[in-house]
Amino acid sequence: MHDQDQGNRLHQLTVSKYLFRLRAETSLRLPPYKGSALHGAFGHALKRISPFYYEELCASGNDGAAPRPYVLLPPLDSREHYPAGHPFSCELTLFGRAEQYFPVCHAALEFLGREMGLGLNRGKFTVEGVDRACPPGKPSMANSAANSAMDSAALSCLDIVQFSPIMIRNDALRIYLPTRLRLKSDGHLLSEAPEFHLFFARLLGRINTLASLYGGGKMVEPELREQLLTLAQERIRLDEHTTDACWQDLPRFSGRQKQWMKFGGLLGSVTWQGAAEDFQPFLPYLAIGEWIHVGGKSSFGLGKYVVER
Repeated sequence: MHDQDQGNRLHQLTVSKYLFRLRAETSLRLPPYKGSALHGAFGHALKRISPFYYEELCASGNDGAAPRPYVLLPPLDSREHYPAGHPFSCELTLFGRAEQYFPVCHAALEFLGREMGLGLNRGKFTVEGVDRACPPGKPSMANSAANSAMDSAALSCLDIVQFSPIMIRNDALRIYLPTRLRLKSDGHLLSEAPEFHLFFARLLGRINTLASLYGGGKMVEPELREQLLTLAQERIRLDEHTTDACWQDLPRFSGRQKQWMKFGGLLGSVTWQGAAEDFQPFLPYLAIGEWIHVGGKSSFGLGKYVVER
């Protein structure tokens, strides 16, 4: 496929990321990883203020058949107590058509903090402001509250690729996993760092699924996908000596299923080795993946990775 054709396909999906600046009004008691608590409370708040929009945003992921059109990334510190007055933040990323639901998501977070409360003690918080995120090289779109649908933060995947260049140094690619990575192979969760071809296959699958469900159609055609995965399997290898990612369990209580569930995944870093030129075809999709996450439970904030630059 020609580069121009593939560049056009990078317009198939838009990504909108918002940073919510929050402040505790009363004491908040939270688990070390706050993704499950925040995700569940956000869903309840959304359902309270608008059952229609709850169905639009949340129902698609209930049976595991389709990813939800958002990622809600919690604060990544491990503090279990925020005293009154303590500032914290979360990120909401919306995919494609889901950008239109930003105002109701904003309202749900405000309702959650003001009326419902968060955490073990239902602590209250306020939304002090919302900033629109940009790739590092793109001129800032934000630093003001994004309170209307007109204040769109939508970026095409081409924007992300152009302003988030990844450079390969010393014939190696290293990623850091700040939240748990849950990848499956042959129906089973991987408890060790994945080979690159498996990681990349799951990333392409997520990109194509999001683009098909919420954007303008598949971003990567089957022929190109096959070429990329063949190259990945033949030319790029896991560097076990410098990889330190390991499985860490984390229990969570599922309000929907009314039971405790395992919520583990890989944390740490993963390094893959290969010639710099062999990595080049993968870099645009890896840049996109930093914004959309990869693997299971991504709407909870899991599967976030950062490429070492």
